[in-house]
Amino acid sequence: MLSNQYQKVLYDVSSHDFRILDDDHEYKMTSEINKSISSSSSYHQIYWSTVAESGLITQQVSLIVLFTILFVHLNSNDLQPTNILIVNALIGIIGLFLYRRHISIKLLQENFKTLSIFLLFGSLVSPVVFTLTKTISTDTIYAMSTLMMLTHLIFYDYGSESAMVQKALSFSVALFSSVCLASRLSTSFHTFCLVTSAVLVFALWPELRKYIKESSFGLFSILTVVHIFACVILLSRLSLLHTILYSLAILCLTFLCPLWLVSLQKYKISIRGAWEEAVVPEQIKDKFA
Repeated sequence: MLSNQYQKVLYDVSSHDFRILDDDHEYKMTSEINKSISSSSSYHQIYWSTVAESGLITQQVSLIVLFTILFVHLNSNDLQPTNILIVNALIGIIGLFLYRRHISIKLLQENFKTLSIFLLFGSLVSPVVFTLTKTISTDTIYAMSTLMMLTHLIFYDYGSESAMVQKALSFSVALFSSVCLASRLSTSFHTFCLVTSAVLVFALWPELRKYIKESSFGLFSILTVVHIFACVILLSRLSLLHTILYSLAILCLTFLCPLWLVSLQKYKISIRGAWEEAVVPEQIKDKFA
């Protein structure tokens, strides 16, 4: 025989929730977000944590700006491709040892084999890439490269589980934009240098940055500041107008957009009801505990 303390209730609304009624449905709507940001201390904590997380967007925008600056200097012959390749090699070696702390001889052999194939293939394809867009106007190449870089930023994986995230598409359009820009350089060796830099910036560096963020968020925040200062210093030598536009864009992305996002959370309400699928919470013990 069942006890009287158990009630046969199919759906109920607790006291900390409120109801919105219409002609056909009764919705259970929670206001936990409003309570979480009601106090000033919680609001500031959520805001600054959002600002810190937006560093990934800031870094990716800054990387595209730095890559564009590299193209400008290579196009004007202000930098020697040999020096760029040496810097890329040093960054790649340091990143390899940071990403893989315990490196075996077998792993070094595999990495060296992959690097040799890439260098050989890149050096053979560079003359083809160099003459790939000779029949296309420079303005068209620049416009197409800008559109591809914007597409790269839109579909880039910023850590959110969304259907909009397309890693393969994001990397492909970034590499395609790099190839288009590289085809406008003076020699095939300049082209090979820029394509190699593109692989380092858009393929290898994001993996190392993800590892740094998981290992030390403080170091990740320092990298964000380094990216911003590097872009401001290098852009100021090219154009004051572009430096101001970049600074305004970073200010908007880093501080104004998180402020807007947090301020809109008070209007966010989760609609829940009996139509939702039941979820059984599971307590998974840490296997390393």
